[in-house]
Amino acid sequence: MLKEFRRDTPAMTREAEDVARARLLAAMREPAPEPRRSRPRMVWRLALAGALMAAVGAGMLVTNQKEAVMAPVASVRELSELAARAAENDVTPPARAGQWLYIKELQAKPVGGTSFAVDLSQRVTRELWTSADGKKVAWRTENGELLIQGTLGISSADLAAKPITPEGVLERIRKSFSKGRALARTGPDFAPEEKLFRSILQLMGEQALVPEVRAALFRALPSIPGVTVKQDVKDADGRRGVAFGYTGSWSHLDLILDPTDFRYLGTYGITVKDRTFEYDDVGRVDVPANTVFGLSAQLETKVVDKPGQK
Repeated sequence: MLKEFRRDTPAMTREAEDVARARLLAAMREPAPEPRRSRPRMVWRLALAGALMAAVGAGMLVTNQKEAVMAPVASVRELSELAARAAENDVTPPARAGQWLYIKELQAKPVGGTSFAVDLSQRVTRELWTSADGKKVAWRTENGELLIQGTLGISSADLAAKPITPEGVLERIRKSFSKGRALARTGPDFAPEEKLFRSILQLMGEQALVPEVRAALFRALPSIPGVTVKQDVKDADGRRGVAFGYTGSWSHLDLILDPTDFRYLGTYGITVKDRTFEYDDVGRVDVPANTVFGLSAQLETKVVDKPGQK
């Protein structure tokens, strides 16, 4: 009867099994809710574990990119564990010393001038190269010239120093702020928690992080106050994902992941309050609430031997 019941069920893949196992582990680590009536808490946990294991046994998790249907992620901790497990299982050869990570990204086109806004109806492609140690970045100018410069922020090499733990990577990022090495997009206008989130977002999208570091960063996100989960978020290429979100004093940012394999997809940013900035060169700039100031999609990454190579 069981064989007949499963006759039309897709074969269980290793990736699906890993996702299901990660969901089970994340659920077991969540604090158990107060039991209803006199039902023991252990019964609730066993029932949940049994249901998840039944789903694994029946092969009900499908990882086909075009047809996958995943249940909504219930919490920040569950998403962090799913993404961390996926990172740990990544068998892609990492960039070696002297190599570079090529990144091709699609972005909503900036309006230009003094406006913070992007034009959601237009897209532009950005290409950049980041050294394996994360200490150099390269890009081409409008006339095709390749420019290389040092990065301002904490590097992938800094984060890869042993031991690698969620607490440890956050502490290294914090220390980079105090040393004046904060990432370029994290200024004094942001609270410490928002600085951490923005730094992780930029690291995920622009540096060649080894699997252990990516896993540690994912597991660190639930410990940052204010980080939330956002379902069904579109990147600049129209792909739907699940996101870690953070709302600061005047803006909201999403770090978007694929809902099936939890790889990095892109980012989304929007203002949540009116804000005014003063600049020495252009003067006063007013930014109204609900201004979309960022929308991206990472289309391709590849390890190459030198900047400019694809």
